[in-house]
Amino acid sequence: MLVRCFCKLSRVELSYSVLGKALKHGFQLDTVMFDALIHGLCKDAKVLEAVKLVDKIRVLGYQLSAITYNSIVHGLCKDGQTNAGLEMLEKMEDLGYQPDMTSYTIVISGLCKRGHVDAALALFQAMENSQLKPNVVLYNTLIDGFWKAGRAQEARDMFSRLSKDSCLQPDIFTYNITIGGLCRQGLVDEAYDLFRQMERGSCLPDSCSYNVIIHGFLHHKDPLEAMDLIKEMVSKGFSADTFTMSLLIQSLPKNQLDHPVVQKLLHDPDVRSQEMRSSGLSTVASLAAC
Repeated sequence: MLVRCFCKLSRVELSYSVLGKALKHGFQLDTVMFDALIHGLCKDAKVLEAVKLVDKIRVLGYQLSAITYNSIVHGLCKDGQTNAGLEMLEKMEDLGYQPDMTSYTIVISGLCKRGHVDAALALFQAMENSQLKPNVVLYNTLIDGFWKAGRAQEARDMFSRLSKDSCLQPDIFTYNITIGGLCRQGLVDEAYDLFRQMERGSCLPDSCSYNVIIHGFLHHKDPLEAMDLIKEMVSKGFSADTFTMSLLIQSLPKNQLDHPVVQKLLHDPDVRSQEMRSSGLSTVASLAAC
């Protein structure tokens, strides 16, 4: 109990003291104490200490739980040590422990961020073979990884697989990731079709959806289509983000800058951040006057 309390207070050194005294006096220790201490170390970014402690605990003959190993996996990946996290994941499986969904997701996410999508896919398949069913978050992680690696067809295939799942459906993040990926690949028309497909289904576009598809049209030199979407976005009560406004100012013909919808966005308090005022909005009046 004391170990858990000290860890919650970020006083891991006191938890160590309690553990040392318990060992010295021959008290029976349980996995709950070890779980709390390992979790506390990882939370305080002392993951290498946590790994060393796990080794010492095993040498002393104590049993650890899957919770302990999952904490180590999380800590390693959050510390940027994805390969070490993957090794720990494999080690806990060898020892007969079942990694949880969060462990798989965080390792797969780390692999994708480093462009190791083949390793991420292999781990995804290994997870399925262990009878763990992937959730939407894990699908989204892989789909995003494929898009960022420029592997459009595999991203599409994973999206299609999720769409056909009898228990899961794409969520707003799945759609926004996919629309953004299509736009980055120059497939703006396909992205637009998917955007409209959302409206016909149960997952309606949000502010991010509008901003992402508008970015796509602006990047690919179609400001008029972007302008139509901006009007639609404003009519639904959504705001443009600062990046959208910056692109809009650069892309729109000068005679369009005084359009009422554009002016409404420019004066939207959610958009008028200090960054935008310094990087673009302060020049709008002079641009419009030219």
